[in-house]
Amino acid sequence: MTTPDLQPTERLPTYPAASEAESRGIVGFLLRCVLIILVGAVGVVAVALLVTPVRESVLILGSDARPDELSRGEVGRTDTLLVFVGDRAQPRLAMVSVPRDLWVTIPGYGQERINAAYEFGGPQTAKQTVSNLLGQPIDRYVIIGLQGVRDVVDAVGGIDITVPQAIHDDAYPTDDYGYQVVDIPAGRQHMDGDTALKYARTRHQDSDFARTARQQQVVVAVRNAMLNPLNWPRIPAVVAAISTSIKTDLSPFDVVALGAAMLRSPGDPDHLVIDTSLATELTGEDGAYLLQAKPSLQPTVAKFLAHPSGVAAAPVSVEVLNAAGVAGLAARTADRLTQAGYKIANVADAPKLQSQTTIMAKPSATSAANQIASTLGIPTSRVTTSNALTTADIQVTLGPDAH
Repeated sequence: MTTPDLQPTERLPTYPAASEAESRGIVGFLLRCVLIILVGAVGVVAVALLVTPVRESVLILGSDARPDELSRGEVGRTDTLLVFVGDRAQPRLAMVSVPRDLWVTIPGYGQERINAAYEFGGPQTAKQTVSNLLGQPIDRYVIIGLQGVRDVVDAVGGIDITVPQAIHDDAYPTDDYGYQVVDIPAGRQHMDGDTALKYARTRHQDSDFARTARQQQVVVAVRNAMLNPLNWPRIPAVVAAISTSIKTDLSPFDVVALGAAMLRSPGDPDHLVIDTSLATELTGEDGAYLLQAKPSLQPTVAKFLAHPSGVAAAPVSVEVLNAAGVAGLAARTADRLTQAGYKIANVADAPKLQSQTTIMAKPSATSAANQIASTLGIPTSRVTTSNALTTADIQVTLGPDAH
């Protein structure tokens, strides 16, 4: 019997442990890197706040160009025109929605609907046209297309919106020039990009004024989603979506400055929708529906942007109903609205109690209703429109959340 030829056990090589001095050196190097990054970031923010205006306005243009039009180099008309203002001094955020049917003078092109300004002369012409209309400077622009809205909303993980009343549209236009039925139920909804776009574009159920209010909701919802720390890991995807979806003259310093304004004003932006309280309805050639700015438009916008309590120059009447069961709540709220410049038509108890405060307005008083919501700290998603109001232009029904 032979003994197998065994090899001696081989030991794994060992390496000397890093010395304490070397470990301290590595940690120190990492801390220096972090410090350099932090100092650099603080420096960028400081420069941004120094070189940008304290109050900066951005014209957001939503193009309706479809994929085949874009492939031919056509830009389409901008049915969405929204001025976003970030004021670091107050601090305050504000939005002014401009209806697409306003009949204005487009510099260098004559009179036409305001939604044609970008198509005719590009972003600078659009900025100048809106600036002339509002009597306010427009610093920057952002233009985003239909697919861009879908991509950005999906990149933030979807948005949460409270739909005040169910949406039903039998003829929602599709990208291939067809139509489809759109149904969005009332209540709190988590929307993906496609649903958010439909919510912002549909108008057959109500009016273009209501549509502009919904567009403001979508903008606010995207902002709120990005302020949620749980969504911060999505920032690279959002940046990628934005970089491929929008055209803008915003510099990195502008972005930092506007971000600072958003952080300093964590509440929802104040809202103003230019509606028939600030524009006269006209009938153009071939029966076209048009709007013409009233003399009160520019002073109203100036007052609104100067202070949150700025109200429309056109007087509106307000009815305040107590549906909270709290004695004296309606009277106190009416006094508060009177001090803010509103005309109180009636103060009474509501026919029944309700769980939260709601605001109903005639279509012509939508902008004033949104301002009342801001004054009372009520989300503008709870503002609805109705032609059935008879007691006043606006009806505020107070729930237990009113204070």
